[in-house]
Amino acid sequence: MSSTISRMSRQLTTEQNAAIDRLFDYDHTILVAGTGVGKTVIALTAIWDLIQADTLHKVIVAAPAKVIEKMIWLDEMAKWEHLRGMRAIQLEGDSAQRIKTLLSSEAEIILVSLNNLDWLLHQDHDCDGIVVDELSKAAGKWTRGLKSKKLGGGLIWRCGMTATPVSQNFEKLYAMARIIDGGRALGTNLRKFLEEHFYPDYQGYNWTLKGFADAQITHKVRSLVHLVTDDKVTVLPTLRQETVEFDMPPESRAFYDDMKKNMVVEGREAANQAVKSGVLRQIASGFYYADDGGTPVSLDNARIIEVGRWVHNLDGDPGLVFYEFVEQGHALRKVFGSKAPHIVFAQVQAMSHGVDGLQHEFADVLFIQPVWSRDTNEQAIGRVWRQGQEKPVAVTTLVCRGTLDELVMQRVEDRGRWMELFTAHLKGE
Repeated sequence: MSSTISRMSRQLTTEQNAAIDRLFDYDHTILVAGTGVGKTVIALTAIWDLIQADTLHKVIVAAPAKVIEKMIWLDEMAKWEHLRGMRAIQLEGDSAQRIKTLLSSEAEIILVSLNNLDWLLHQDHDCDGIVVDELSKAAGKWTRGLKSKKLGGGLIWRCGMTATPVSQNFEKLYAMARIIDGGRALGTNLRKFLEEHFYPDYQGYNWTLKGFADAQITHKVRSLVHLVTDDKVTVLPTLRQETVEFDMPPESRAFYDDMKKNMVVEGREAANQAVKSGVLRQIASGFYYADDGGTPVSLDNARIIEVGRWVHNLDGDPGLVFYEFVEQGHALRKVFGSKAPHIVFAQVQAMSHGVDGLQHEFADVLFIQPVWSRDTNEQAIGRVWRQGQEKPVAVTTLVCRGTLDELVMQRVEDRGRWMELFTAHLKGE
């Protein structure tokens, strides 16, 4: 049956109500919806309906730490009249503080960071449902307890929320499905799943999708997935995305090429490819951290100069600049400071989870370098390109030629194509 709770005062869209019905009717769902569609209020409404219908008693909401810190779920609860009466607590602090909060509350919602989810599953939490926010980020070590019948068996209702379930590849979809349905859709043996749908490389570490495997995998999870459609083309203004390329100074180029070849910086050998990639991205940004303590060494200001050109072209209009490394934020504020009061500089990992009060003011966005995570990239853009925005949104990304910037941009485009394929298969196209 569908939710029978009155919707007269909810002011939700048809698509949101359809998603609420799905969560009310089915015990296991991967809710796929883009930024700004309202996944949070969908999940909260479904939970409240299920609790009022005596189907559920208490629900865990597990989310990235920054989402918990920013109290995004609590803020969303306070916005809606139909959620009045719902009680929630956030488990924060050390273990003793979390236990004290857990034992002293009768709230229906327990908010916990993904880092502390396994800890909570080992406690007497008395919960029978769970929502995993940003499921694509959760499909790792933090959710092992959900795969355990002993720890996660009592969570009979499960919902995972994500904007891009195949943002990296179809391989990661296995872990997400396993968390939500216990392996019914894609099995409980990862190796078997990989060998059925992928070709391994000669070392057996990297896997390449077999022909038609994308359609086969999607068919297996179709009954588990609910896609929340949102016709942004007609609801929102134009979104224009472009890249601006620039070159490194010769000295920085030589330093970059030497590091790429020898994997050594200041006599320190990069421990692995991930460390090497991080250092190369720093060098391409005009600096690098010289030691484990994070001491920054400046190389050039080529990227800062490009930021200055972008700021100049705004001609006094407000702009939002996303950076990745803390040192980049320091450099931007040092160079511009009070000279550009109409510009807000924000670290992309933090601001991708919400910039309330800013989203309708800003329509010009700059990424000072490409972002590895397509999820983070889309969430950041979605902060300004969303309902209520009346101005065309222009997103610019700075790309340093001949560096990892180009590879990151290619990866983001590839991941976009994976998502398009997945969505088309879900719709039967």
